[in-house]
Amino acid sequence: MKLFTIGDSISQGFMSGAAAKTELCYSTLIAQQLGIKNYQYPTWPEEGMPVNVEKLFRNLEEKYGSSISTLEWTLALATTIPSYLDTVEKYYERGNGAADKPYPGKTSHFDNVSVRGFNVSDAWLINAKYCKKQIKENSSGNGVFSSVDNSFLRTALRVLNPQLSKEHDEKSQLDWLKYHSDKEGVENVIIWLGSNNALGTIVDLNIHFTEGNGKVTDRPSDTFIKDSNGKGKEIAYNLWHPKDFEADYIELLDRVDKILEGKNTKVFLGTVPLVTIAPLAKGVGETFTVKIENETEKDKFDDVIYSKYYTYFPFEEDFAVKTGINLGYNQVTHIDRCIREYNKTIKRLADERNKINPGRYTIIDYSKILDSMAFKRNGGTPTYKFPAYFDFQYPLPNTKYYHADTDGNLKQGGIFSLDGVHPTAIAHGLIAHETLKIMKDLNVPDADPDKLNWKKIIESDTLYTKPISLMHEIYDNKKLAEWLMDILKKIRKHK
Repeated sequence: MKLFTIGDSISQGFMSGAAAKTELCYSTLIAQQLGIKNYQYPTWPEEGMPVNVEKLFRNLEEKYGSSISTLEWTLALATTIPSYLDTVEKYYERGNGAADKPYPGKTSHFDNVSVRGFNVSDAWLINAKYCKKQIKENSSGNGVFSSVDNSFLRTALRVLNPQLSKEHDEKSQLDWLKYHSDKEGVENVIIWLGSNNALGTIVDLNIHFTEGNGKVTDRPSDTFIKDSNGKGKEIAYNLWHPKDFEADYIELLDRVDKILEGKNTKVFLGTVPLVTIAPLAKGVGETFTVKIENETEKDKFDDVIYSKYYTYFPFEEDFAVKTGINLGYNQVTHIDRCIREYNKTIKRLADERNKINPGRYTIIDYSKILDSMAFKRNGGTPTYKFPAYFDFQYPLPNTKYYHADTDGNLKQGGIFSLDGVHPTAIAHGLIAHETLKIMKDLNVPDADPDKLNWKKIIESDTLYTKPISLMHEIYDNKKLAEWLMDILKKIRKHK
């Protein structure tokens, strides 16, 4: 096997709130470039789950046009949107996509076992047997604006055991790595986990910090803990203390080393992007310039711009202050400090392991790449150098939240999809480009970033090639914006 991928929603090709476009994912592009003819990954109906916001907006645009009157919005919120959500729910709960229906065809496994919502420890803690049990025991009834029940677990089940066979019921992501390594050998493994050890902070706009005792996580990430206030409220951790992250990552690499012992397998480890760059959380209010130590040049400090508050993207400072729905400057810088420490840990552990198994681990610094793309954080002048194909590409994608005018012209965005968190098809192309550059340096056969078909990649990005003309409604209609925020929160597996 030339390529095996372990990751979370990014590596799954999750876009605009749904697991729907793995065929456009960076790992699929890499597999194509490496000449892999049978790289297997799960495919999903266009609706995906839990909610494909792009598909929903396309439906609204088709029915109501680029501007929607107050009366039409009443109709849309009462009938059109619930009808769409009900269609998705029926398919995944009672239709052909239900948890008790095997994946179409005879596919028994995938070469990409990435699952939305997975944090580091889920790579060995979650398997199909667990998913089946939880889905059965935690079903909820239908409701207005309801989305797919247990969508996180349903996604994991389909990826980890597509035929629902007892033979593979207890295989986690790492168990599948062992299966393929033992059966045929694996030449290259991409492991990109860790974003979900912090991502919930910007989706929830609050922080539930782990205890910091340096113990390995012992329960799947969809489980809850009791609130420390003693009121019995159940919450989920959304930010790992660096000591706890380190314990989990050591466990991850220990397990990988054991699986690959004696094997000549290259493992590419992705660093954790600074989740606060994602435009779902919009910086508002006064800005501050913070000196951050440059990782490459220890005596050099970079200027990084932070805002006083971070709230959901359609809203401004008055909303953040009046509602209390925000992360403050101190919270956001704390989140970023934690993630920077995660990445130092990943790099240090890789260096230590390479002293024992030279060349086993290679870092792909996705965090640094995204940091160089960040628009607002870099004062409006991102430093990322796009591939040559983009020299005269207009408009040039940026990390702002997606927006288009009523004539269907893209005004901003292009890197993040409509959930404000996950990459677009073009962004996946950029991730593939950067990954192939590293692979080429390591003499991985056929790894040539310059041969990516950018024309095809850009054409596949419908947000870019066919901008949504009613996007202004999200900025102009507060009620709709609040509804969208509620939908996007459902990306979080425990919602």
